[in-house]
Amino acid sequence: MSRTVNQELWAIFDARRVKAPDLKGPDAWVHGAVGWVRNHRNVLPRLTAQAQRIEDLEKEIHALGATAFREEVEECRCLARVGRLTGAALERGMALAREAAVRTLGLRPFPCQIIGALALCEGFIAEMATGEGKTLTASLAASIWAWAGRPVHVITVNDYLVLRDAREMGPVYKLLGIEVGHIVHESKHPERWEHYRRGVVYCTQKELVADFLRDQIALGALRTSTQTNIMMLAGQVRGRLLVPGLFKVLVDEADSVLVDEAVTPLIISNSPEDNINAPLYKAADELAVQLEADRDFKIDWTVRSVELTPRGQRRLELLSGDSGFWKGRRRREELVTNALTARYCYVRDEQYLIDDEGKVLIIDEFTGRIMKDRSWRHGMHQAIETKEGVKITSDKENLARLSFQRFFRQYPIMSGMTGTAWEARGELWQMYHRPVLRIPTNRPCIRRHLPTRMFATMEEKWTAVVQRVLELHQKGVPVLVGTRSVLASEEVGRRLQATNTPHRILNARQDAQEAAIVALAGQPGQITVATNMAGRGTDIKLAKGVAELGGLHVIATEPHASGRVDRQLFGRAARQGDPGCAQMFCSAEDDLFVRHARHLRHAWRIIGPTNLIQIAQARAERLARFNRKQVLKADDWMDEAMPF
Repeated sequence: MSRTVNQELWAIFDARRVKAPDLKGPDAWVHGAVGWVRNHRNVLPRLTAQAQRIEDLEKEIHALGATAFREEVEECRCLARVGRLTGAALERGMALAREAAVRTLGLRPFPCQIIGALALCEGFIAEMATGEGKTLTASLAASIWAWAGRPVHVITVNDYLVLRDAREMGPVYKLLGIEVGHIVHESKHPERWEHYRRGVVYCTQKELVADFLRDQIALGALRTSTQTNIMMLAGQVRGRLLVPGLFKVLVDEADSVLVDEAVTPLIISNSPEDNINAPLYKAADELAVQLEADRDFKIDWTVRSVELTPRGQRRLELLSGDSGFWKGRRRREELVTNALTARYCYVRDEQYLIDDEGKVLIIDEFTGRIMKDRSWRHGMHQAIETKEGVKITSDKENLARLSFQRFFRQYPIMSGMTGTAWEARGELWQMYHRPVLRIPTNRPCIRRHLPTRMFATMEEKWTAVVQRVLELHQKGVPVLVGTRSVLASEEVGRRLQATNTPHRILNARQDAQEAAIVALAGQPGQITVATNMAGRGTDIKLAKGVAELGGLHVIATEPHASGRVDRQLFGRAARQGDPGCAQMFCSAEDDLFVRHARHLRHAWRIIGPTNLIQIAQARAERLARFNRKQVLKADDWMDEAMPF
């Protein structure tokens, strides 16, 4: 049943309202107390009872013929459109969605998945252990929401999962009378316009926010919200907007999307064809190589930045001369500081890589994937291009920007799920007003965690990692070796190659072969070396006989800034009651300790590896939390000072 023009435009008007500003003072304290209660309130007994009633409907629903099933679905759709799909009607609708999964996929959702879907419908961030079937759980909740007649956005962390989940769950939605769409980086404008108007839309947060910002640009700069809404109701923008409103959103891997990756706003920009500043970047790089570390400049590894000392400022003034562009102190110091930062703080194949066309591509540190069409701001991207000797791109002109925090807070209804939400529950409530609920597992987790092994140097660590991998390989145990960067994954691969040991590498260079590599990772004796690409949403199925060998063995070669990322990697082992094992290898030279425990790292024998990791990760999390708050404050300030 399609909406009329007026209904569609009013829906856009209704959905683009902005939420109230953040609470402060006593109001914020009360809000925090409410969040604590919501996070610790035990609603599981009520949801479990609901799930049991849905289970009790199984025989009745399963006995329905195709025609009767469609009639039941249509009845639920009608109730949802008028806001009456609650109570017993909601339970019946969930039973229909469950039966749709059985009829189309041959999958019968477990009680824990039904509890998870009910929690999502109530607006919780559901913490479901890795391997518990979050994809199917999300489809149950999204179906209930989509029956109301407005698009439901299902957000996940990368294009691979967008395509996989949309295609796998497509038959379920089709049987329930719902069209499913998907948006990936390669999607063209007409395809995006059409897919955004389907009942359930799978996409990444970056693509969705970018399209939302393009819509704002299309509406015209410096228009007030009232002017914009009048234009919408007058029909002047019909067909111009890609995103027809923000209604309901379900965020997969919610801690990654809403917390970890919210540290940087999304910016839409353009650039001129010719870069007239290229000679300046080259000159700045030539000046930078003449300065001495510790004497002319200091490096702050914690925030990955460089600061000139008074001696360095004087020396730079002498080296640059006293004419033209370089006469201005602020201009020359900014360019040279960028050049120094690019040389000392950004490492090729860790923070970025160079593709076959000679372009600098940013690597997402949380997902391990290439961030296409993304660039660093304030001349940093050009400084790195200069360092690498590739073509220097033009300076960007920012057209629009929006933080992920501000964007997601515009949804009237939001929920999410992840395997690691509990540690971030405070920020999820404070920033998005969403409580976290832990969902019980279908089967007990029997993963074994071996003691952390720490070494003084990276060389010692890599030697121990390869030795352990070879020991397990000889026994036929499949091994997943997790690394933080492309450089580290290729270092492990080089050492395994030297021993003539067959292995597969999964990183930003091999993302096209991701599905094939993951499909083989659970085979006997298989060695898979992977970056964070294998850390979230990756389901490694064990081959026959592997369980008897102890299951998949996960080796983490370096702790991440967030302990939740480590937990996600370990979660690839021992899924759905299977056996599995996980172990951390690290060294005092690892990036986490260099940046956040620089003076403590050499005392690891006294402190203990586990305690050192916890101290460093706590410091990293505090810094990241502060940066996220600053991003939101800057976004709010720009919105007040320069309305869109």
